[in-house]
Amino acid sequence: IGPSGCGKSTVLNAVASLIPPDQAEVTGSILVGGEDVVPRAGGKTASGLGYVFQRDSLMPWRTVKGNILAGLEIRKRPRDEREETARDLIMMAGLSGFEDYYPYQISGGMRQRTSLIRTLAYDPDIILMDEPFGALDAQTRMTLQTELIRIWSERKKTILFVTHDLGEAISLGQRVIGFSRQPGQIIRDFKVPFEHPRDPFKLFGSAEFAEYQAEVWREISDEFRGDVAPGARES
Repeated sequence: IGPSGCGKSTVLNAVASLIPPDQAEVTGSILVGGEDVVPRAGGKTASGLGYVFQRDSLMPWRTVKGNILAGLEIRKRPRDEREETARDLIMMAGLSGFEDYYPYQISGGMRQRTSLIRTLAYDPDIILMDEPFGALDAQTRMTLQTELIRIWSERKKTILFVTHDLGEAISLGQRVIGFSRQPGQIIRDFKVPFEHPRDPFKLFGSAEFAEYQAEVWREISDEFRGDVAPGARES
């Protein structure tokens, strides 16, 4: 979490090897599974990663099921395996009955759910999520937060999640990494004290959540207000 323009999405793109070091202003190393994934001449690029964007990026000419199958088809998985994987994920995401709908026929929340399970279909070790719920209404957003926690509990994937919403960061995360304003630096690494499994609807209404959110906000609020003079913060 951090102010707009501080470099959160840039970090995701660098982890995914989508941008070279001179664009990301990366001076150190990005290690995934112990391997440096910063793209350099002759170097390796990240593998085993899935990326879920703010916009669902579904292929409009494919149905819900067709979108989920896309990555499996590219990887030339056997037909029976593709069908079984799609069927299980559609059921898990509560999309049964919508398999043959096109993206324009379903809600924004259902499109994002489809986008998430399309990523899960090819079984990445790490999932990068760049404000995937940012454009949704509050109720749908909390519903999908609940779904994401449930899916994470079942699949046990590492998720690197970018958000502007502190409440969302706390309700979803085991750690909240606070970024300074531009040029972005990590200023705090908070260990979220709430045990899993979590229900965001219940958690948001608890006194413990409100107290912890206020505590974290006190630590990072100056970065959002722009009260810290450049060079005044500690490394």
